Amino acid sequence: MKTIPTLYTLTAILLVGLTTLASAQDEEAQRKAREAQRAMMRSPAMQQMQKNGMKQMMNSFWNGDGSNLMAIGLLQQDEFREGIGVSKEQHQKIGDVMSNMMRMHEDPDFKPFQDEMNKLMTETPGGPFGENASEETRQKFFDLQMKMQMTMVEKMANSVSENLTADQLKKVKEFQISMMSEIPIVSPSMFEALDLSDAQKKQLEGIKKELEPEFEKLVDKMADTQWKFSVKLQDELEDQLDGVTDPEEQQKIMQEIVNKIRKSNPELQRESDEMTESGKAFANSLKFRMFDVLTDEQMERLAELVDNPPEYVKKVIAHIRKQMGEDDSQAGGEWKPGPNSWKPGDAIPEEYRQQREERRFPRR
Repeated sequence: MKTIPTLYTLTAILLVGLTTLASAQDEEAQRKAREAQRAMMRSPAMQQMQKNGMKQMMNSFWNGDGSNLMAIGLLQQDEFREGIGVSKEQHQKIGDVMSNMMRMHEDPDFKPFQDEMNKLMTETPGGPFGENASEETRQKFFDLQMKMQMTMVEKMANSVSENLTADQLKKVKEFQISMMSEIPIVSPSMFEALDLSDAQKKQLEGIKKELEPEFEKLVDKMADTQWKFSVKLQDELEDQLDGVTDPEEQQKIMQEIVNKIRKSNPELQRESDEMTESGKAFANSLKFRMFDVLTDEQMERLAELVDNPPEYVKKVIAHIRKQMGEDDSQAGGEWKPGPNSWKPGDAIPEEYRQQREERRFPRR
């Protein structure tokens, strides 16, 4: 389960941007900038912003947009585009939407949020993050931020659904099933790739609604652990990433920092391990319930996607693991389970396979 490294990396990328801004200034300005960064990163307001951002990301998988959002990143890989048959024109159209998102100040969908946020930034000294800002001002800023993020997620997800064919979208969901041992969140919507009936969709939605409170508790726990880690991560990053522009070198440095922090903070590592186990337990509980809704034919199709994924999926998994610093999990581009990862079969735990088999052919 790759939840923690992935989230740590996302936090690190944010901090790379902050560090780069400071690098163009003189030494005294850099010192002041670092102090301001430390104060900002440790502030309750920033903690809330990080938690909001993470919840938005996790909820996107839970609520069904996750497969499309995941596809946006994967479309940068030749193997994935070729695997699901995406043309240059389709890729370009989705890329244009992403490029326009970088100029959101020109987008009328975002202007109302930005105007309100700018107003909050100027009407109070220090803005919503200032010491004198009221709780009402902060909450209003966070609400606007969440609404803007939701709009952004919707536009990104739509860019995929509007430019890929129905068959390609089905392959994206099939890919998500094949990646169940790699992705921290089991998205109920991915089972639609198995040609569910309306009755089955209704059953899955009911299971999702029933387990939603437990899911929200898990997300809160993940966000708290990420926050504790990000505070430690910032101090290391601002020194070691100064002047480093090569993405692969940045990734290598960040992975080394992650390993260092884990070794030197056993209590945080223990908390991280407990959270990971909680995530596994929840994922298994959710999967067991949802697998029971599937027919034998659908379950066989799901098992085939997990146990024998297409070649392009194996290549993408190998690429992801290499980015995560798991070079020992692959050799010569060949996909192999890493020593510290779930085995592919664990996406469908052996316990469940046996239970289902016994229900089909009860023992005398």
